[in-house]
Amino acid sequence: MTEPVEADIVVIGAGLGGLCAAARLLREDGGRIVVLEKSDDVGGVWRTNRYPNVACDTPIDIYAISYYPGDTWSRNFAPGDEIQRYLRDFADVHGVLPLVQTGCEIAAADWDDANACWLITAKDGRRWRARFLIWAGGLFSRPLLPSLPGMGRFRGEMLHSTAWSGDVALTGKTIAVVGGGATAIQIMPYAAEHAREVVCFVRTPSYVMPRPDIAFSTVGRGSAAFTEGLAERRAQWFEQFEQIARARFPMNGALIAQTEDVWRQYLHAQVHDAGLRDILTPAYRFGCKRPLFSSDYYAAMARDNVTAVGRGIAEVRDDGLVDTHGIFYKVDVIVWATGFDVGHMLNDLRITGRDGQSLDQAWADAPEAYYGTMVKGFPNLFLMNGPNVSGASATDFIEAQCGLIAHALTTSRARGGAVVDVPAAVHDEFNAEIEARTQQSVMVLGNCDSYYRVGYSGRVFTHWPGTMESFRNAIRDLAPAGLRFTAAGRTVSA
Repeated sequence: MTEPVEADIVVIGAGLGGLCAAARLLREDGGRIVVLEKSDDVGGVWRTNRYPNVACDTPIDIYAISYYPGDTWSRNFAPGDEIQRYLRDFADVHGVLPLVQTGCEIAAADWDDANACWLITAKDGRRWRARFLIWAGGLFSRPLLPSLPGMGRFRGEMLHSTAWSGDVALTGKTIAVVGGGATAIQIMPYAAEHAREVVCFVRTPSYVMPRPDIAFSTVGRGSAAFTEGLAERRAQWFEQFEQIARARFPMNGALIAQTEDVWRQYLHAQVHDAGLRDILTPAYRFGCKRPLFSSDYYAAMARDNVTAVGRGIAEVRDDGLVDTHGIFYKVDVIVWATGFDVGHMLNDLRITGRDGQSLDQAWADAPEAYYGTMVKGFPNLFLMNGPNVSGASATDFIEAQCGLIAHALTTSRARGGAVVDVPAAVHDEFNAEIEARTQQSVMVLGNCDSYYRVGYSGRVFTHWPGTMESFRNAIRDLAPAGLRFTAAGRTVSA
């Protein structure tokens, strides 16, 4: 164990949330800031995910950081490698890159109440002591693999989508793609084009809408007109996504039915086989699970070399898979496009607050936080994109959270270095209201199980139950009043 490095703020994670937080606090003169990243570069999910066709399923016009929109995009649904380069450029331009220490996976963070600081310990023994800790590990940091009989027996190549690399060769092979969500719909067209045969297991299909993609000319990039176009489309997309949010929270059956009609027309135009349409038709309402955009997924599923299986998998054998009806499929490669375990977003990181309670223990029933940012019993800890902070554009929510964190740190400094936390009563009242609102949403009433909910069928813990604008206004105007600032065990501001 080394002597702790002293810092004012330690940020865990150098993805979108961590970089935005560090950039905002640098502007606020937050003091000595350290950003700790377990991988070899910044970018978060955009550095990790390298599978074919990986791209943002939110238009870059609304996904890009509002004050750094970028001006070199090739498409409006930007490819993953472009977003990763963009985040690196953002970190460089805003002075964050020199603060990042890569190859640094954190094992534990422990609150020292006597000295009002966090002690952060890496898996390699390095340590930091900081007044404030920001967790920005993200919801999608822990790949989810099924637990099936025979998982260790398969003799071919088997990988989760996050482990895709240039070494994965499909030519002349039969490949199984397992999943019907966001990752699967991006991988499938590539697999259908390059593999001899594809068996796609779609136990639960998604609503897939046509993707209104725009390819940007190289001539216009880097110009003022290019940036102006992004701003105009941002306003248009913002309103479209707000309309979806208004249909989901609370559930508006009439608005949802209109969208389902548009989707149905698209499916029937793309897929003519009635049996395949049945497999690809959700048995739940639009918005209950994650809505997706693709203009080539349905066409790929209808190819002659693709077999769609509308059932789950019962067993893995040494040369293939057996579905829940006992039918065997011989395959050479298995790709698990099965998403992430968002309920255990901390992965194996142990964060311990007051009275020796870990954040995992506090979240035993469900992850919850005050405006997705602070948790009772964990002073001077802030979460980026935490519980019930999600929606159409992660960036919009993250930027709003940065405003609350900046307010908390500025007020703490003005109060002589006061400790910031949220009282239990305020925290619990807020979360009770959030739960009541999500119970009226399509995510609960729309007849589906999804990763949005604890255990796939319990409490909704991922989404803000309203529009992006309502979150932005509430966290700016209402959230600060719930913070408590204490010094030497005495409340100095509330």
